[in-house]
Amino acid sequence: MEQPKGFEERGDDHVWKLQKILCGIMQGAYNWTENLDKTFKDHRFYKSRANPQIRFRIYDDELTVIST
Repeated sequence: MEQPKGFEERGDDHVWKLQKILCGIMQGAYNWTENLDKTFKDHRFYKSRANPQIRFRIYDDELTVIST
């Protein structure tokens, strides 16, 4: 993490305050995962019970397996 422009050292008893925008990074990952799950469900993929990152479907006697 880099110090912001104009930052002045004030000693060891001061801490940086995280900006709210950093919290959005976590929310973005959650939203991406939710969107990915919905997309796979729309295409009739199922999650593996052993590993939720493995998805599969059978279509016209053809098995498709995807790992994310």
